[in-house]
Amino acid sequence: MKIKSFEGGFDRNFCYLIWCDKTKHAAIIDPSVNITPIIEFIEYSNLILSKILITHTHHDHIFYLDQIIYLYPNIEVLCHEKHVKVFKHYVKKLSDYEIITLGQEIIITIHTPGHYLDSVCFWNKKNKYIFTGDTIFVGRTGRTISN
Repeated sequence: MKIKSFEGGFDRNFCYLIWCDKTKHAAIIDPSVNITPIIEFIEYSNLILSKILITHTHHDHIFYLDQIIYLYPNIEVLCHEKHVKVFKHYVKKLSDYEIITLGQEIIITIHTPGHYLDSVCFWNKKNKYIFTGDTIFVGRTGRTISN
């Protein structure tokens, strides 16, 4: 699995573009930053954007979701089954330890409530990658929020 990170948006969030190096199938994790450089990288790298993975539904982590769906109307959006935000488009509801495939890569969903009711982490065991959203912040612990 390959990863490219993008930083920006509210509270200097991270958005990740991940892809299977063999099939070029790609996903965006947390569409929280300006999408222009992400789309440019996708096109430059000949990637096939097929999924959006949402670690939790706080506004700052899904701020650019509608713009991506506008550009990729058939994209699959995945988030925890108890998502807090009501979406105006279809989302696939994920349960704890549900498997997601991205080309030949396998990603495991881990429900991690605490920061938010619908928080999940996405774990690629083979490459030892985990995407935590706000469960863990860079250089410090996550923040628990009462719901």
